[in-house]
Amino acid sequence: MNTKTIIQTRSGAIECRSVGQGPAVLVLHGGHMNCDSEFEHEQFFLRCGFRLLIPSRPGYGATPSATGRSAEAFAEALIALLDSLAIDQVVVFAFSAGGRTATQLASRHPERVRLLILECAVTSDQWPGKQLADTARIAFHPRMERVTWSLVRWMGHITPTKTLTLIMGSFTTCRPATVVAAMAPSDRQAALHFIMGLRSGEGFMNDITHVCGDLGRIDAPTLIIHSEVDAGAPLVHALYAQRHIRHATLFITTARSHLVWYGPSLNEIEVRLAQFLHVASGISHSKLQKEHTHVN
Repeated sequence: MNTKTIIQTRSGAIECRSVGQGPAVLVLHGGHMNCDSEFEHEQFFLRCGFRLLIPSRPGYGATPSATGRSAEAFAEALIALLDSLAIDQVVVFAFSAGGRTATQLASRHPERVRLLILECAVTSDQWPGKQLADTARIAFHPRMERVTWSLVRWMGHITPTKTLTLIMGSFTTCRPATVVAAMAPSDRQAALHFIMGLRSGEGFMNDITHVCGDLGRIDAPTLIIHSEVDAGAPLVHALYAQRHIRHATLFITTARSHLVWYGPSLNEIEVRLAQFLHVASGISHSKLQKEHTHVN
């Protein structure tokens, strides 16, 4: 089952893609993404026997900003979404700029969040810096972002390696050319395809104003996955979350950029995901146990 629909909730319309069957995993995508963006862990969660709920955050895809411009407001809208689907509890998986919505949701409604997974997530209020904010207000303004991403796609077709290297400069503290050169050709192609599919809509302008909320109120067992050379969401976010979330475990991946899915790091991350889901959730699902054994 892979369906996409716009769900009318008491908080407003939410575009949402639903994949699979089983216990629900609510996926909160990063900046410039929507519910149709590639989610590299999708097959992993489906093999484990989970159902994925992937909403487009406000301003992205077909979810209007009016549904929740702030992380707090969208957290409440997500509760309305779960209520409309008669889902009592979810595992929350958040990537990058989706992190602040995830922490708001988990802290404001701890009874609805069974587990929390933060992958390269923005979880403190130390983002964006002034330079990124100033750039975003120009390049990713709703009236300009189409031009910005059209230019990226044009460059990607003309000079794919140079384009990937240029974009990688905002994702890693390492030398971007070295990171790209070390990637397998299939990973370079996949990463470029991912980047060329990005759009900002009104969403990124919302993202840069979000705040993370009180992480000390989060009760859910939490797995924090991060790269120490992440420039998109620097390691300070993971360390902040580890300090403030009571039941948090930090896993530092060997990935060499914010895009941790590309390369051998994907397997090591999914090993940790399988361990965490198996142990922390108490789920004895046979598919999860099989996946835990398989990835090891």
